Amino acid sequence: MSNQESKTRMIPNVDRAFKMLELLSDSPQGMKFADVCTQMSLAKSSAFVLLENLETLGYIEKTAEGRYRTTLRLFQLGSKVLNHLDIRQIALPHMSALRNKTGFPVHLAVIDGADVVYLEKVETSGFVRFDTYIGKRAPVHLTAVGKAIAAYLPEHQVEHIIAARGLGGGTEKAVTTPAEFKESLRAIRQLGYALDDEEEVLGVRCIGAPVRDHTGKVTASISIIALHRELPAARFSTYSEQVIEAANRISAALGCPASKLR
Repeated sequence: MSNQESKTRMIPNVDRAFKMLELLSDSPQGMKFADVCTQMSLAKSSAFVLLENLETLGYIEKTAEGRYRTTLRLFQLGSKVLNHLDIRQIALPHMSALRNKTGFPVHLAVIDGADVVYLEKVETSGFVRFDTYIGKRAPVHLTAVGKAIAAYLPEHQVEHIIAARGLGGGTEKAVTTPAEFKESLRAIRQLGYALDDEEEVLGVRCIGAPVRDHTGKVTASISIIALHRELPAARFSTYSEQVIEAANRISAALGCPASKLR
């Protein structure tokens, strides 16, 4: 089939939708509506319909500043896409080593909009199975992986998470006000690790630590998860050191300068 024949079989709106995703994916800070229309040479009505549909489907989102940007929804289409994420490939051996050292399942996650999204999980051979899986989205304020990243976000992004998601849900141990949430983030920056102390699910604890990219910016996190009795408060110090060490190894493998590591 020639290129010309391929083009004649293209469905215009499908073609435009993918081109719009490609355009927005090149703009991590997002694009204004007018700029999308201009760069795609689309009428405002056509651009609005495409943007609205992509937003409804979860592939893009509109920021508080009115810009459109892509989300991680595409990652949920299948493991083939996830397998091409360098951070997963780099993190996996370190996650497996942490699992072997602690005996607990290990997660890798990022923040997407106002949610935390699990990119990878290394299981154990134990009988207990936790309700965490690749592609799962969860509230940032209830999870160790979420808070470990949020602690290093700019203030305006933290405010966006609070405004978009709220601070509801979870157990009676969860934070419920912006002041409590921000205070917990300050504590995380001091300690170097985040804790989910039965905040999302009673009887379950998690310890998370930030993962930094080649610039030293926190872009992901890892965590261990265990039953309350298997992760007593008396062992927080020991296990947190192991989680931080694994996170630092992943960060170093991603090119993070040693001066930026804790």
